Amino acid sequence: MRSLLIVSLTFIASVALADAPAPWRADGTTAGVLVERRDVPGSHFDELRLSLVSSLSLERLCEAIYPRVYDVRIEQRFKKKELLRETENERWSYEQISVPVVSDRDYVMHVKRIQAASTGRCEVTFETTQDPSKPPVSGFVRIPLVRGRWDLDPTTDGRVIVRYQIFSEPGGSIPAFLAQGSQKSAAVDFMKIILARASAPSATPPTTP
Repeated sequence: MRSLLIVSLTFIASVALADAPAPWRADGTTAGVLVERRDVPGSHFDELRLSLVSSLSLERLCEAIYPRVYDVRIEQRFKKKELLRETENERWSYEQISVPVVSDRDYVMHVKRIQAASTGRCEVTFETTQDPSKPPVSGFVRIPLVRGRWDLDPTTDGRVIVRYQIFSEPGGSIPAFLAQGSQKSAAVDFMKIILARASAPSATPPTTP
């Protein structure tokens, strides 16, 4: 009986370890942003985590990530942004992005604000989803999967730790070794866009392009 119990516990422990996320590994610092990456089971692409400490307020940073009004501005690589529907803490949008060398991509994104700044921290998740109102468009490759999160945590000295985590399967026939560099630069660029929004005179974007 004891040996059977030991075998069972060993099996449970091995399953738990197999299901545990891979450890993060350092991938340098770009423009003041610490970049880490880790393997994703079953994928040739890595998950990225970007971190920095900002002197901007928690409220402005959270507003830049999840604005009160959906941000329709066409910024770097975006070709189209369209709000499909929303609630107080959730949004579904259709977006098209320009990708160098290969075909442009599109997707439907679901963004959810888990914690607003009023709670003392900010947490926002995002993940692509299917929407019958937005079938694949000729000339674009539908991205199979993008998922990630933003976590903002105040420090004791009044600053904010900003963490941006993202995993993407870009679709098409892009080799992983070619995509890794562009995914990293795109993630760093997007974090810089968020910081620029938060530091702008008004954190609330206009309602028209």
